[in-house]
Amino acid sequence: MPINLLANALIIFVISFAVSSICVPLVIKLAIKKRLLGEYGEGRHVHKGFVPRLGGVAVYAGFFFSQAYLTIAHQAQTETLSKSYYLLLFSSALLFMLGTLDDLIDIKANMKFFIQLLVAIIVASIADVRIVSFYGLFGIEDLPLWFSHLFSITVITFFINAYNLIDGIDSLSSSVGMYVLFCFGGIFVLNGAFTDGLIAFSVFGGLLGFWFFNKPPAKIFMGDSGTLSMGLIMAYFAIKISNTPIDSEGSMSPVFAMVVLAYPVIDTLRVFTKRILRGVSPFTPDRNHIHHLLLDLGYSHGKSTGIILFCSIVLSYIAYLLRETPTASFFTMVCLILIVANLPSLLLKRREKSKTQ
Repeated sequence: MPINLLANALIIFVISFAVSSICVPLVIKLAIKKRLLGEYGEGRHVHKGFVPRLGGVAVYAGFFFSQAYLTIAHQAQTETLSKSYYLLLFSSALLFMLGTLDDLIDIKANMKFFIQLLVAIIVASIADVRIVSFYGLFGIEDLPLWFSHLFSITVITFFINAYNLIDGIDSLSSSVGMYVLFCFGGIFVLNGAFTDGLIAFSVFGGLLGFWFFNKPPAKIFMGDSGTLSMGLIMAYFAIKISNTPIDSEGSMSPVFAMVVLAYPVIDTLRVFTKRILRGVSPFTPDRNHIHHLLLDLGYSHGKSTGIILFCSIVLSYIAYLLRETPTASFFTMVCLILIVANLPSLLLKRREKSKTQ
């Protein structure tokens, strides 16, 4: 990385981290004073009483000011930023406002879904950030244009919701987010995609500043203001990574991008399937998430998050090793992910069975 880019990366990280760190205590105080609190005793949250859920305001503030610096720095160097960059900023701002309103007044689910779908269309169709090829997965190379648009819109919309649903225990959403950004940011730098790398450093800094208040025992949760906007950025990165070499030999692996995002994706697919089979809405809150099962097994919030991160790292490494055989990699990783994802529930059932004997 050139020296000036390295300096900008450091400045952007520091700005985002500092603004987020400063804003979180202010948001907590304001939320308590104005009673802008979320009740976490029921549903997918596990805290009793009231805990502020507007941490995303601080994370986004860090992101906003660091991106303002990035824009000014590019203009000073007479460099132009891409159309996709500005559309990403617009789309993330739209979801941030939607999420903040939902944290405050609870917006109807169909309205939230409509805005998420609109944002996904903007990113995939107008910004033209799409999955354009499977690079040999199932023997498929380039995708038809209509399928590329439809598939990319589906991926973006799904992951925004998936990341939103893991904001249920202390430090989980922020830790998973930082892991995803670390993986993707490193690949961007490796490939000279420095603008995307700088965005990753920015969001990582904002999440890190928030993490110190979200770690056990959490003083604040991210809320929809953070999970929706940051989830969009991660989905945007995942699509770019699926079209980017992940090593110095130029290996393309959409499976790797999928595995890095595995926890939010598989957890959401798992709970949605269970809810639909029970005949209830897939968006009905419950305590069937993998992180809840880990808590039921007796692990603390911190240990549960640590287990999830450890499994994510191991699975990502295996996917990286299998990067040159896409179809075999896909089926291998699906099997491993399903085994890991269902292990907590199997252990709980075994424990309950042993108690009744």
